[in-house]
Amino acid sequence: MLNPISEMIRNINKEKGMFFSSLISLIVVFALLDILLVFFYNLNDFKAKLDSSNQVIVYVKTMTEPEIKEFQIKMNSIKGVKAITFEPKERALEKLEKELDVTLEEQENPLSDSFYVYVSKNANVEELRKSILALPEVQEIDMRASTIQKSIKFNNNLDNILLYGLAGIGVFGVILIYNLTSFGIKARKKDVGTLTHIGVSNNFIRLTYLLEGIFLIGLASMAGFLIFLKLYDFILQGINLLNTNIATRSSRGELETLFFISFAAGIIITAIVNFSSTRKYLKFYKR
Repeated sequence: MLNPISEMIRNINKEKGMFFSSLISLIVVFALLDILLVFFYNLNDFKAKLDSSNQVIVYVKTMTEPEIKEFQIKMNSIKGVKAITFEPKERALEKLEKELDVTLEEQENPLSDSFYVYVSKNANVEELRKSILALPEVQEIDMRASTIQKSIKFNNNLDNILLYGLAGIGVFGVILIYNLTSFGIKARKKDVGTLTHIGVSNNFIRLTYLLEGIFLIGLASMAGFLIFLKLYDFILQGINLLNTNIATRSSRGELETLFFISFAAGIIITAIVNFSSTRKYLKFYKR
């Protein structure tokens, strides 16, 4: 009696070269897909940390609490300002004392009240600087314009790279899985005909090739995931060299979830292609 698993193993042994070339191609695709998925998954956290470094420090004259609230309203109305945080000079002095490990309580506080201004990614940095300096309450501004501009540009480029990269790898993966699965079935169309002529059911034939596809996808996704894990730490270290701890490692559960997403996507594509390809040859040999 025919067994779909035995038939699958026979098919793999018969076409070892094609199976292993397909396996290697899919391993590369799954490794790249996992890399892009994990960074796309953590993109919001990564960008939040990147945005937090886009700060302008605005030093202001001493104001009463109503004046501070009025100034905050003015600042929030400036184009390019994402958020602001007020830091009184007393808190700034405390930070300075901790940094220098000294006590300055007996001396007059030489510092100014300040606002930390978070810059939005679509801000025109030069126009923002002019708008802030035009306010009469402002005494001085620490702009770091070139750093912020580079950060904004990198932020925008990162969106495009990850979006188009993920879409590109996804489309490439779908096309590759489609071609490999349909080509594998096409290469064995004579076997489909033989099985049909000896009375084997359509469902048995479909199941045999589906199991082979699932086996191929399973091996490729696991091997690709292991390669991805080896590369992941290296990539994180490289990113954090440029900006300390801006990229954090995903938890084991998050990584496993991403693996199952890519694995499930591969299985779904394989099942769809398997059904459409075998249907064509089964209809041909049933005539």
